Amino acid sequence: MTKGLFASVAALLLVLASSTLVLAQDLDTRYGKISIVAFDRQGTPIVGDGMKADYKKIQYLLNDKLITEEIDERVGKPVPELVRVFQQSKSDAVLVLADPGETAGTSAIRFIDVTAAGAKLSNVFTDCKGEPRYSRKGDVIRVVFKEAKPLKVATYSNGYIR
Repeated sequence: MTKGLFASVAALLLVLASSTLVLAQDLDTRYGKISIVAFDRQGTPIVGDGMKADYKKIQYLLNDKLITEEIDERVGKPVPELVRVFQQSKSDAVLVLADPGETAGTSAIRFIDVTAAGAKLSNVFTDCKGEPRYSRKGDVIRVVFKEAKPLKVATYSNGYIR
C-alpha cells in the first residue's frame, strides 16, 4: 500500500514538473517580465536559449502580452537570446543577441526598451563577431565586439542603436 502511494505521488510530481517547463526565455525588469518565444513551422513553441532551430516565428512579449512578432523563413539559425537588463533613468533596456543569418560566425544585437507604458524594439545592429562586452555611462550603453575586424561598437540611447 505504501509503495503504491509513493509511486502515485512520484508520478504526480513528475507530471507537475514537466508541465511547468518554460517555453520562453524570461528576464525581469522593473516594469515586468520580458520574454522571447520561438515557434516552429507547425506553430509549436521551441525550447532553448540561443540554440539553432528551424523556427518560423519569434514573439517578443512584455508580461505575456505581445510587443511584436517577426516571421523568418530561414532555417537552422539560433533563437534570439535575452542577455542582460540595464536600468536607466526612465526605462529598462534589455539587450538581445540574435543571428541575422547573413554571414557565418556573425551575430546581431538589438534592445527592448521597457517603460511603465509598454515596450518597443530598437533597430538591429548587425555584423557583430564574438562575445559582446558592454559598459554604461548614464543612459548610454556601449556594446563592443572586439573580435570583429574592424572593431564594432554599438551605442544605444533613447531607444536607438548607432
